[in-house]
Amino acid sequence: MVQIEELGKVLAQLVGLRHSDNSRKAESLTNKLYESLQIDKDFLLTSDMETIRLRLDQGDHAGLQRMELAAKTLLEESYQDKNESTLLLSKAKEMLLYIQQSDNTFSIERVELIDLITKKLEE
Repeated sequence: MVQIEELGKVLAQLVGLRHSDNSRKAESLTNKLYESLQIDKDFLLTSDMETIRLRLDQGDHAGLQRMELAAKTLLEESYQDKNESTLLLSKAKEMLLYIQQSDNTFSIERVELIDLITKKLEE
């Protein structure tokens, strides 16, 4: 759980750069998140939900929490990479919907993120 908290702090920094021109810093933070999760964007974009969850589980049953961090990373990356924005947003939404169905805990934040992504995809 300490790792997840630390990754949450890195993600918060990335959110803070959402509308800035500091693409190098955003890219660095994004890479740090992927490295810490021991995955990459291509893996997320090409794998099914169960495969992603199993890879992120890392033996401590925190796969859904890491999956949510990965989905949020894709969302933030969509702000930086306009060429792949739709693909990144679609996968982030798919992951969040999967988490919503699989997690025993209801999350209003997750519902709001899904709504935000839906609106962005409709733009």
